[in-house]
Amino acid sequence: MVICRKCKRRLTNPLSVILGIGPVCRAIHIQQGEFEFMKVNKIENWNEDIVCSRDEDGIHTNVPRRITYHSPDGFEWGYGGSGPADFALNILSIFAGQEFAERHHQEFKFEFIAPMPYEGGTIKRDDILSWIKGKEGKQ
Repeated sequence: MVICRKCKRRLTNPLSVILGIGPVCRAIHIQQGEFEFMKVNKIENWNEDIVCSRDEDGIHTNVPRRITYHSPDGFEWGYGGSGPADFALNILSIFAGQEFAERHHQEFKFEFIAPMPYEGGTIKRDDILSWIKGKEGKQ
């Protein structure tokens, strides 16, 4: 069971579960200007590799888009632009939370996202966790 980190009520809405805060508390804190509170946490027990593909219907990935910082148009890969930056940011936020992701997503983008083929691919969960551990050791 996931509870709201502000009011401690049970969360059932999928977006609220991901964000860790219910819609009423989100609205109150946005209205009060408490944006720092709205940072997303890592997703506990994420046991999947990151998978992305492209077909005639567009881009497909198992990464939830919880943060939009660089690209209002969505995720991308295969180059070093804004779509790949948001993809990297959201991947890292799953495994390490938004604060870590904001500090390191550009490096992650150039190492994992930019070299990915146009058609897509897989980034192993263990590779991401090892990369994060290496960055945490240097802080």
